[in-house]
Amino acid sequence: MIYNLNFFTQYGQFYVVDKGTDGETDDLEFWSDAALHERLACENGILGVSIENDYCTVMGEMEILNSPPVNEDPNADHIVEASIEIKSGTLEIQDCPLSSVIQTVALENGSYRVRASSYNLDEAHQGIDDQMPIDRYRIEIWKESFSARRVLKQWISNY
Repeated sequence: MIYNLNFFTQYGQFYVVDKGTDGETDDLEFWSDAALHERLACENGILGVSIENDYCTVMGEMEILNSPPVNEDPNADHIVEASIEIKSGTLEIQDCPLSSVIQTVALENGSYRVRASSYNLDEAHQGIDDQMPIDRYRIEIWKESFSARRVLKQWISNY
């Protein structure tokens, strides 16, 4: 199933969360240098996804898959994966800093892989008349054994 994402967030991030998890997302260990570089922070039950635009807007989609994606999208600027354990039966997309629930999805408890693909990152800071962001985000989630964060394609900023 595909869910459209279009919401306000701040501090250049949003969260993929196992419902009820109270992670320390403001901790320097959550947004370590590696997490900032790889554009994905990981803690037990919560992932932080970096966004690039200055409009504090996330636009994109989330899809729950029955199996891992066959290929990486060649149009993506950055692709990173990490695992999340679902213990509550509900996955949430939350904004920052209020952790307001944007989207909920019922999932069977277990270990899931989350792939965050980012698009149009080089253009995210260009001025736009209607102030709509150019960058887009695609979150893909499927059931898979737990494994460490892994960058499949690294974006290098042009500024």
